[in-house]
Amino acid sequence: GDLSYVHDQSISSATWNIAHNLGKLPSVTVVDTAGSVVIGNINYTDVNNLVLVFNDGFSGQAYVN
Repeated sequence: GDLSYVHDQSISSATWNIAHNLGKLPSVTVVDTAGSVVIGNINYTDVNNLVLVFNDGFSGQAYVN
């Protein structure tokens, strides 16, 4: 099946650096600690790393598929 990764961002930040090691440019869904979906900019560093940039800092999870 297809690989996925869940990133836990426990420290509030407007920039999230994620090493997912999936070997592809994945789709990403981000939720804050209240469970609300948050929209940001995705910058793919390479097929194993990406950076999410938001207007404000917060903590939550990124679901990477």
